[in-house]
Amino acid sequence: MSQLNSRFTLKQIKYFVAVVEEDSIVEAARKLHISQPSISVAIKSLEEILDQPLFIRHHAQGVSLTPNGRRVYEKAKQLLQLSNDLEQNSTTEWNLVSGTIALGCFESAAPLYLPKLISGFKKIYPQITIQLQDGEQHELMQGLHRGRFDLVFLYDLELGNSINKEALNAPHKPYALLPAGHRLAKQATVTLEELSHEPMILLDVVPSRNYFVDIFKNRGFYPTVAYSSPSIEMVRCMVGQGLGFSLLVTRPYTENTYDGQRLVQLDIEDDMPTSTLVMAYLKNSQPSPTSRLFMDYCHSVDLTPPAVPPEEANAPPVQQDRREANFFVA
Repeated sequence: MSQLNSRFTLKQIKYFVAVVEEDSIVEAARKLHISQPSISVAIKSLEEILDQPLFIRHHAQGVSLTPNGRRVYEKAKQLLQLSNDLEQNSTTEWNLVSGTIALGCFESAAPLYLPKLISGFKKIYPQITIQLQDGEQHELMQGLHRGRFDLVFLYDLELGNSINKEALNAPHKPYALLPAGHRLAKQATVTLEELSHEPMILLDVVPSRNYFVDIFKNRGFYPTVAYSSPSIEMVRCMVGQGLGFSLLVTRPYTENTYDGQRLVQLDIEDDMPTSTLVMAYLKNSQPSPTSRLFMDYCHSVDLTPPAVPPEEANAPPVQQDRREANFFVA
């Protein structure tokens, strides 16, 4: 029988959401820095108040949600968000803009864009704390759905229909990356057919891998993938060492690699599907006021890299020490 005269508390809701997101009472207690019995009592009380079981307990294997528990979880996240919005709106009314924004960013784009955006934003709103984590797309989407991120920055590829997206002012068309001494690097532009005869260095992260391979397949070209790496700088270094070309969307501001080799970025003549960098958030959870402030700031920033100065473009490649080159190849 439910305790009709009882009312659940935000603390109980917070504990419940933490257990769901950590898949374990033990891990939730560790995350919240409280005892396991405190969480267990709170969850049991919440189940009695709602007159329904929320979890299935598995001996020594954590917990899983019941179908009703899943529905309660979705509403509980909204309730916590509303509570957080109320607190932040109260602070804003006193002109003391503060709060915390949890951001996730696709790993290849994170180092190029997020430090610049966060630095500029913090100069305007120093009281707002920003938590940043980079990762692969499936990690970011999982974190967004589990409430670990307020916003995620990723490329608009295979994202599904559960989120809202707002595009950033950043490069979105793929380009060819070649070593400075390559015969094609002397051209103003290049075609997919020309590239298809060269060995390819593939950025091997989902969904970028399929995106770059499909660009060629859709035109009937099948370049040989000589090497692949999930690291954009590893890809750049492999290209710099003359081991092949690559396709990328993210455009670093420098044409030099970590190991001092010079690269050339060439526009591709063919029409291709673009890959737009977006800010994404759940459709059923509007951004908090502080998140919206950050999003508005990001919209105002031009993330297109400046043109390479002519003197830098015409500079001879930096010669790498032979010992370093031998070590790299080994």
